[in-house]
Amino acid sequence: MMTAERPLQNALFKPPQDLGARIPADHLLRQISQTLDLSFVNQTVEDKYGAVGHESIPPTRIMKLLLLLVLYNVSGERALFRDLPMRIDWLWFLGYDLSSPLPNHSILSKARKRWGAEVFYKLFARTIEMCMRAGLVDGRDMLADSSLIDANASVDSLFRVAEQVAQSAMARLDEPEEENTNTTTSEGDEPAPEKEPKYRSQTDPDATGAKRRGETRVRPRYQTHRGIDSQQGVITATTVGPGHENEAGRLEELVLQHTNHTGQRVRSVTADSKYGTADNLEFCEWNQIEGFITPFRSNYTRPKEGKFTECCFRYDATDDCYICPAGKRLTRSGYRADKDAYRYVAPPNACGTCPFRPHCTTSKVARSIHRPVRISILERASARVRTPQGREHRKRRRWMMEGSFAHSVRLGYKRARARGLGNMKIQDYLVASIQNLLILVRAKVRMATKIARNGLPNALTRLRGTFARLLAVGSLFRRLQPVPALASA
Repeated sequence: MMTAERPLQNALFKPPQDLGARIPADHLLRQISQTLDLSFVNQTVEDKYGAVGHESIPPTRIMKLLLLLVLYNVSGERALFRDLPMRIDWLWFLGYDLSSPLPNHSILSKARKRWGAEVFYKLFARTIEMCMRAGLVDGRDMLADSSLIDANASVDSLFRVAEQVAQSAMARLDEPEEENTNTTTSEGDEPAPEKEPKYRSQTDPDATGAKRRGETRVRPRYQTHRGIDSQQGVITATTVGPGHENEAGRLEELVLQHTNHTGQRVRSVTADSKYGTADNLEFCEWNQIEGFITPFRSNYTRPKEGKFTECCFRYDATDDCYICPAGKRLTRSGYRADKDAYRYVAPPNACGTCPFRPHCTTSKVARSIHRPVRISILERASARVRTPQGREHRKRRRWMMEGSFAHSVRLGYKRARARGLGNMKIQDYLVASIQNLLILVRAKVRMATKIARNGLPNALTRLRGTFARLLAVGSLFRRLQPVPALASA
């Protein structure tokens, strides 16, 4: 007998049902819900709300919505609320049922603007603390690296800062001078000006022009700097800046963050050559930190093919000069403050007839070399990197840091979701917090699986040991009993 199709789907919506019964025990959101306690959010943002007015969405629920947005790499806030009614696991995680009215998507942007980055930083610090309690953080060895993040702005929004500065200067020249202006200050009181970027975005002024290696066109970008612990890859420090800035200036901040979050004294720092400035290496030596960082001027230790670099010249400390491959002397001629180095120049006529000139210099005058003032620090760093310990640390940094940033890409981290440096910091803290949570959850799953796998063998081993002890006691009892024949005699 043929049976007509029955509307089975409608049975789910008739009586109120427990959505938690439909969420598996090993579901990721269930594990996160059992691991993460968001009660601190209410205390942190309590002063951001008034005493009267409309009731707001619970802050913990807003935080969960933002976590879902990043965890599942949803394209936008509108898309999140569009897919929310169709996801039972999301509804259960948020505390909704099938008949609950859902808020408007604008609550997320309003919450970010109202809360600021402070509450998200506390979330990030809390995940580090949880990983430390689980034994996933050692705290003594730190790995550092940086990555460029595309801003939420188009390439066409970039403009040259120099042109705008020139136009504003010409506009100020056309303005009449104001009388009795006492705005003069001494030169010693003026702070050092920051390096101005060449390009800046009109739609997102905090984003500046930057390009990756191999690219020919700059894009509006931010730059994130990250420090991770070398034991399990837990992110212990993170900061965000404009895309044009020199990443070497953020190493000290990462080390201080790592120390404050872990409470451990940093024993070693491993980073690539972009962080290998004399200032960073001196900071590591001053704080008794082993810096496994290749100096930025790598041509001191590695020659280029078909070209004489600084390593091909021998320094004579007695006469304070360099000896070139042709045997000519390069003497000190001055000091360059921008490079913090002394300049050594060959005699004017020495390079004109030198047979090695095509492999040495293209200068019309003579070959010159810059010797950093803190060359001893760079040489010690180069020797430290070439040790077996240094090679091991650099190898570990390569796959752990690349893996950390690759995981961030799967969370939608290669492009900013909103505009402004404040929103970029919020996104940075959210991504780092989720990565730490996933590391913690996976560690708990591995531990539970190991216990479950070894439970039966351990029980059999204990039973075997008990049976062996009983046999030993029985044999000993038999040896102590008298022999029947001797007893009768």
